[in-house]
Amino acid sequence: MPNDYKASQYDHTSDTYIKKSLSQRMYRLQDGTMVQRDLYSSFLLYCIDLNTNKIDKNKCIHEFDKQYKNQNETIEYVQMNQIKVMNSGIKVN
Repeated sequence: MPNDYKASQYDHTSDTYIKKSLSQRMYRLQDGTMVQRDLYSSFLLYCIDLNTNKIDKNKCIHEFDKQYKNQNETIEYVQMNQIKVMNSGIKVN
């Protein structure tokens, strides 16, 4: 993977890189969708085109709804089961 591929900074909805602080675990994409940074970063790494070593924006667009559903189900499971995931930004009571 190229060094300039910063998955934690890329936003596939605007095709831009937006620097975030390390402490920012949840954030809004430019289209308003709230994502958990680590889950979204792993999704973006999944979307690398191995032939070009660049983000495949079309793959991101095509696969995002499935990833977003999985993210929300994971967050809901963590919250319902009161699982504390340190430094995730996921709040449990």
